[in-house]
Amino acid sequence: MIPLHRFLAIALPGCCLLVAGAASSVHRAGCRVQGVWELEAMTNNGKDQPLNGIRQIKIVTQHHFMWVGQAPRRDTLPLKTEADTLRRNSIDGGAGTYSATGNRYVEQIQVFNDPTYLGKPWNATCRVQGDRWYHSWSFPLDSTGVPRDSIAHVVEVWRKVE
Repeated sequence: MIPLHRFLAIALPGCCLLVAGAASSVHRAGCRVQGVWELEAMTNNGKDQPLNGIRQIKIVTQHHFMWVGQAPRRDTLPLKTEADTLRRNSIDGGAGTYSATGNRYVEQIQVFNDPTYLGKPWNATCRVQGDRWYHSWSFPLDSTGVPRDSIAHVVEVWRKVE
C-alpha cells in the first residue's frame, strides 16, 4: 500500500495538470476576439465586395464591442447639396455587448443608427486564425427590415492591429 503523502505527491500534480488542461481547452474553444481590428475583406454570397477605400475599425474588450466606419474621399466632396454635406460628415457605427462561445459570436446591439436593431442579438459565427478574424452571418433583411427574396451570407475578414 502507498503511504498517503506519497499518493498525494503523485496524484495531486496530475490532477492539477488535468484541471489546467481542461481550463485552457475551454479557453481555446472560445473565439478570441479581444483587441483592435481593421476590416480587410468582405464577401457576400461568395462574391468579393470591394471595400473601395471604406475604412472600418472594430474594438473588442472583454464584454463590449464598438465598430466605426467611414466612406472614402469624404474630404473631396463638392458640398453643393445637403446630401453632399450629410455624406461628408457621416460616420457609421454601433456598439454593445457580445458573447463568444466556441465558434458562436453574438452581439447585443445597444447603440446603432437604425433603432429597429436596438436590443436585438446579431448572431454570427467566428473563427480567429493568426491575426485574422473570420466573422460571418446570414442576413435575410434589407436595410429597412423588409424580408428579401434571398438570404445574404456575409463573411468579413478583420485583421488584428492591436
